[in-house]
Amino acid sequence: MLSTKEELYLYLEKISRGFTLKDLKYFTANHISESLNISRNLASQYLNELVKEERAIKVNSRPVYFFHKKNVERETQVTLETCVFSGMDEFQRKCRSDEKKRDFQKAIGYYLSLSSCIEQCKAAIKYPPNGLPALFYGAGGTGKAFLSRLMYEYAVNERVIGTAGATSLPPYLTVDCSEYAQNEEKFALALCGGADGKGWLAKAKDGILFFDEIDRLPFSGQELIYFYLISGQYKSYHDEEHIFESNARLVFSTTKSPGETLYKPLARMIPIVIPVPSLHERTGDEKEEMLVSFLKAEGRRMGVDVSISQNAFHCMLEFSYENNIDELKTCVTSSCAGAYLEKSNDGIAIYSYHLPEYMLSSLKLEVKDKDKRMIHLNSYSRDTSLGQTVQFFQIMLDAFEDYRQDAINFDGLMSEFRKELNDYYDYLIYGQKLVNIKISTYEQLINQIFENVGEMYGISLSKKYSHLLARCLYIQLQGDHLIDNWMKQNHDEIEEMFQAVSTVLEKEAVICSRIVNLIKLNLDIETDSLNQLFLLLDIKNQNQKIQGLSAAGIILSHGYATASSIADAANQIIGRKVFDAIDMPLDMQMSDITDLLEKHIERFITCQDIILLVDMGSLEQIHSQMRDLRNLNIGIINNISTALAVDIGLGICGNQKLEDILKRASESNVCTYRIIHNVQKEDAVIFSGENGIDTTEKLKELILKTSETVIPLKFVAYDYYRLVKNGSHDEIFQQYHVKCIIGVFNPEIEGIPFISLEDIISMNSAEKLTNIFSEYLNEEQMEVFNQNLVKNFSLQNVVESITILNPDKLLDEVEQAVGRLQKITGRKIAGRIMIGLYVHLCCLVERLVTKTPIDNYQDLKDFEEKHAEFIGQVRDSFQDISRHYRVALPVSEIAYIYDYIHLNSKNKLSGQAESPVVREDE
Repeated sequence: MLSTKEELYLYLEKISRGFTLKDLKYFTANHISESLNISRNLASQYLNELVKEERAIKVNSRPVYFFHKKNVERETQVTLETCVFSGMDEFQRKCRSDEKKRDFQKAIGYYLSLSSCIEQCKAAIKYPPNGLPALFYGAGGTGKAFLSRLMYEYAVNERVIGTAGATSLPPYLTVDCSEYAQNEEKFALALCGGADGKGWLAKAKDGILFFDEIDRLPFSGQELIYFYLISGQYKSYHDEEHIFESNARLVFSTTKSPGETLYKPLARMIPIVIPVPSLHERTGDEKEEMLVSFLKAEGRRMGVDVSISQNAFHCMLEFSYENNIDELKTCVTSSCAGAYLEKSNDGIAIYSYHLPEYMLSSLKLEVKDKDKRMIHLNSYSRDTSLGQTVQFFQIMLDAFEDYRQDAINFDGLMSEFRKELNDYYDYLIYGQKLVNIKISTYEQLINQIFENVGEMYGISLSKKYSHLLARCLYIQLQGDHLIDNWMKQNHDEIEEMFQAVSTVLEKEAVICSRIVNLIKLNLDIETDSLNQLFLLLDIKNQNQKIQGLSAAGIILSHGYATASSIADAANQIIGRKVFDAIDMPLDMQMSDITDLLEKHIERFITCQDIILLVDMGSLEQIHSQMRDLRNLNIGIINNISTALAVDIGLGICGNQKLEDILKRASESNVCTYRIIHNVQKEDAVIFSGENGIDTTEKLKELILKTSETVIPLKFVAYDYYRLVKNGSHDEIFQQYHVKCIIGVFNPEIEGIPFISLEDIISMNSAEKLTNIFSEYLNEEQMEVFNQNLVKNFSLQNVVESITILNPDKLLDEVEQAVGRLQKITGRKIAGRIMIGLYVHLCCLVERLVTKTPIDNYQDLKDFEEKHAEFIGQVRDSFQDISRHYRVALPVSEIAYIYDYIHLNSKNKLSGQAESPVVREDE
């Protein structure tokens, strides 16, 4: 006979079947005690004992709720690591409940592949006064009917359909037009009704009427719909006298081109045509999320835990489904049915042989037995909800409240902000992986804005932050209701937080304001205060102390682009932006000139001195016309030329006194002449790497940053593959006298020294660099150069400079992967090679995350045949990185890893003495 405690447990199991959060009253200790006719205290005691035994779940809300743990896990397809929750919000979050998702948020990929599609849906619903007809156009099985239903839910949630004060939901009717392809009269009667006019149009009043496969309907039926759309009126079937009205909104779907298959007048009456992407056009992340969602849904329906082998999982993911999402669902159901016959211990396991027969032919030959590696769906999660971002924002707001209450100082607040912002950015890059054409467009424009503003203020603005800001702005524009609600509730506190930080970071706030204004001008996006705060912090993080130059120059010259040409030339020669330019027509009024000049001066937030370079004496008195100048010293010099500008610019870069700059420039700039009998090539250093021009440019900037003095050398970022292809005949060697090549891989150009990045990091190339740069720097400058080299070219700094990823986390993961590779292969990689390999692998991970892998390796097929074992070893070693960043390692990239390890040891890549790979047993 069962004990009272076990009877209670069985009762809890019974009421928790088909678990939902709708009828919570049944899960209280009070209700359970009444149902079992025992005291409430005894029921509470037994329930708490079951929680301690990890057989029940306790939610400490008001009232307290208890649930059967296994049934909850089975229904939600999630393994719960704890049995006690602080409240219902935490419980729902851990269960990843979809109950809080509204309308379009239920569509997988609603902010990715479906974003533009859903924007059109919203426009059709909200267009005044009664919305617009909309047509979904796409292949069969892509989810057109599902999206139509979500349109209805959105219309209900936004209260744009239905009758005010109504207690019931407005109607939603679906018409399968294929049923009426051969029966026009039946369709007319169903649409318009008999003498009473009570057909679909009447029944769908205040709601939505969805015509599925409208192209299957004869033109006579489409014509009836057309007449209704024109006037909102219709006549009953076979009754020309009585006219009825309806406000039903119409939505259609078709798998064929609307212009070719629809009744022409009807096609013209549907202003919004919404293309629905096929499953093949959806992102890999979306496809994976769908597969996981369908597998979990089958598990809930059958009441079992579901697991699937890696081989079967990847086969399902990679298969080309002719009937799109519908066929994927069918495949999941079929596989689960086959696995259910072998059910054991309340769970099913899907293996490759459970897949439909037509899919088995697509299985790839695997060297490793992946069919034994299982994915457990109840512990597998793909949290793509934007709601998680609210948690990051709230923590920042909580930290600001501590600052307001003097619990932490400003430095402490900045430290908290940096930590939370880094976590949020990691979430954007690794968790959401937002990728679409809009974000790419935003990023391109923001890169240009960063470049413009960086030059203007003499600061560094990394592409990493344009990559992230583009995604922040995209999320802002999506209007996710969780974020919107949080922003509205905390609007005043967010504004206060932004203003408080702006007041302290005054210079950064000026730069932030400039960027925000340019974003508004170019993208027509009003950046909200929270994203402005993120941008402000990014500027601070990238430029810990904005010093800039103490002086700046402005060139004023009459004529078309005269001042701009001189300023551009001088800035390029100096190697940084020192001068702004104002081009003036000859008849331009002095008041207009001073207005322009004052706006330019406002930008120089770090400057104490402004030097005006003018072309005519009339401009020498311009300072007398200027108003509202802050505490600035103004120097004016006339007879502007490029040589004069360069002379003054070098003095500004050297932070010389205003009087000394002008005096020396005026004395040294006199007319001279010389005859040039022989034009010599300009000395240059080439930066080359297999990771692309962007990475190479970053390495170049790192070297330039190392020298605090302008080096009269041309620094050129150049394509590695072009050097390898053309060799010493490349045009770069005709244009410059190349002193050396710096990079990761040695392009082996005869007669040109090569300095490897790994040797710079390990300081094995100090003598080579000294020999090259000592021609242009004196002993004191060279000493500063070598000191900065040690500081700037640490492995950490190099990785941080050339990737957008978190360097700490990335280096740890790469180090672990290389360590596993050495164990698996039984080979120890030499320390010097190891450093360069780390840099190469960090860049490799970034390429995979940004979907730009190297795929142009020569003789790739030959490499696959000869080195199959090495390919498998690398993939095993890097499986944690692949899983964390959700990327696959292509064979072409593995081939370059092989080359780096093996050819480097044979003096093919680094140009150094042989440093062989050593076996551990030697």
